[in-house]
Amino acid sequence: MKALTRRSALSLTGASLVTLALSACGSPPQTSSTDAGDKLQAIKDSGTLRVGLEGTYAPWNYHNESGQLVGMEKDLADLIAADLGVKAEYIETQWDSLIAGVDSNRYDLVINNVSPTEERKQKYDFSTPYLASEGRVAVLESSSLQKIEDLKGATAASSETSNFRTLLEAAGAKMTIVTGFDEAIEQVLTGRVDAVGNDAVTFAYYKEQHPDAPIRLLDGLLGEASQPAILMPKGALSLQKAINDSITKNLENGNLKAIYQKYVGLDLSPSAKA
Repeated sequence: MKALTRRSALSLTGASLVTLALSACGSPPQTSSTDAGDKLQAIKDSGTLRVGLEGTYAPWNYHNESGQLVGMEKDLADLIAADLGVKAEYIETQWDSLIAGVDSNRYDLVINNVSPTEERKQKYDFSTPYLASEGRVAVLESSSLQKIEDLKGATAASSETSNFRTLLEAAGAKMTIVTGFDEAIEQVLTGRVDAVGNDAVTFAYYKEQHPDAPIRLLDGLLGEASQPAILMPKGALSLQKAINDSITKNLENGNLKAIYQKYVGLDLSPSAKA
């Protein structure tokens, strides 16, 4: 497994810059928000599925030491594109403006560990879940905090639009807004905040890549189990069905299980009926 790539909004790898440049001058816009129902046909006509992601979020989607875009969600998107009969084009964007890229038709969908919250479902459609995990909170090993209930009055770091920010605030934490996971956990390591919340998969991968990092997880879960899904424009029903069919197929044939085992050594597959 390759080393964790720094998830920073202030710097981009060479591969990221190439991807952004290609997205700026490559595929033309395919549909507007007013004709979302034709989205699947537009994608097939263009031969390209445009996928928005961060590209700095291991093990979900990130660049390895060779500069190649890899990760669980990148591999998932490759499978979906193949099932649609098109190629995947990856457009990397900082988290806090990532979902907005669907509104501006910069890409067709977002695959970036996005939870389908009630607020998001009012504006976007989602696929069925492609993964199941748990929300957890990390603190310094020396911290006096022991369980989720201890977060009341404590300090925590999160990106502004992350659902983990909402969950940490609901637990009573006072928030510091950062650009992403790497900056958030750095805030904990340097003692600027007490805690950081994220997916259990992200913490497990971080600890594997940084075994000497003096952090531990609090007892208890942060909210309900996370089941991320693919975000797409509201009303793109034919696209939604095609993506759901692909997810179900690749869950049933074991392709997604193999992807998760490859990156984290666990079967993170949700129920095909989820």
